[in-house]
Amino acid sequence: MYANRDEGQKCIAIAKNALAKGDVEKVRGFTSLLTLLQAVKFLLKAESMFPTDEAKSLLAACRAQAASSGAADSSHSSSASNRNARSGRAAGGASDDRVAADGARSTAKTAALNRECTQILNSKSYYDVLGVPHNASMDDIKRAYKKLALKFHPDKNPAKRAGEAFNKISDAFQCLSDPDRRNYYDRVGSEPGAAQEKVYRPRPQDVFMTPDVLFEALFGMNPNHRAHYHRNAYEQHYAHHASRSSSHHSGYHSTSRPSASASSSSHAGGQAQGATATQGRVPFSMWFPFIGLLLFAFLGLLLGGDAPQYQFSPNTRYNRMLSTQLNGVVYYVDPRAFERRYPPNSVDRVRLEYEVDYHYFDNKCTKEKKENERKAYEYISRLQSPPKDLYDTPASCKTLKSLHETYSDYLRKRTAPR
Repeated sequence: MYANRDEGQKCIAIAKNALAKGDVEKVRGFTSLLTLLQAVKFLLKAESMFPTDEAKSLLAACRAQAASSGAADSSHSSSASNRNARSGRAAGGASDDRVAADGARSTAKTAALNRECTQILNSKSYYDVLGVPHNASMDDIKRAYKKLALKFHPDKNPAKRAGEAFNKISDAFQCLSDPDRRNYYDRVGSEPGAAQEKVYRPRPQDVFMTPDVLFEALFGMNPNHRAHYHRNAYEQHYAHHASRSSSHHSGYHSTSRPSASASSSSHAGGQAQGATATQGRVPFSMWFPFIGLLLFAFLGLLLGGDAPQYQFSPNTRYNRMLSTQLNGVVYYVDPRAFERRYPPNSVDRVRLEYEVDYHYFDNKCTKEKKENERKAYEYISRLQSPPKDLYDTPASCKTLKSLHETYSDYLRKRTAPR
């Protein structure tokens, strides 16, 4: 029994030491709870070995301390949560206020931008559009355009009419940045309205860029991108004559002759399209002749279609070099059957050479126009006026335009009675 008392006294001593080390009266939180648990553990062990009043009193004190510590912790947690809730409500209210303020500022800004767009669209003069005087220098015009283009670009401006304002700003800059167009504009008047449109006639060399392309040229873009130019009245007139020449050219087409049914099928197709446009729906039975012609033409190509009669580059088959009589365009033919099919000075030979010239000058005209557009784009991207010769019609395009008339006169002279 005395041995148990000694062991019990040791447990009480360990518990007292733990309580002293933990400083129960001052320490709060997880560390103090661990200390209390350790003390209670040894006090219970002492009670089981040798019960004493000292162990009971210390055990009661530890239990009371643990209860008070838990209440204090719960009270502290509750007050902290209340403070967090109040701060959260305050922050939420402040956030709502900020959102409302930002919305009001955004609405006011959009309204102001709408007024500015309306002011630009109502401007009667290009100088008023850019906000520069009539004697403004080229540098002033460029600076004004850059500032306004960045501000009113539809991708950056939320105003409803930002796109219209941006287009008008671009038109004003293109007019005032070109010396000739600016002088003409100053002579005609300051209003670019209907009265000016009645007086103004576009020159053949007038080529203008779209507002988006102009903006990209000035502020950077993909170098592989090419400027898209609108065709002016002269180019539309040229396109009309080119289409007429193309239609006449189909009459001279003689190199790839699957059969006469090919042209008949295209003629039938044109009639069918015209009937569809004028009468609406066409009975299915009316398509049978057209389908039959297509099948016949396809079989002709599949079974006995001729190879091309010429090429612009030589190879092992097309190894004989010839040139057209009227324009000297070089082409290569297959010598095995060419002379027999297209004898020199024959009408078939002239028709073939017309086709050679047409294909050659058509390709050359397209390439030269694209090259001029590329050079003009480079000048405009540097805020410089392109040279006037870039707006001139290439010589190849002029030759192409007069090609049908030239060959018609040539054939007429050959077949005229002497």
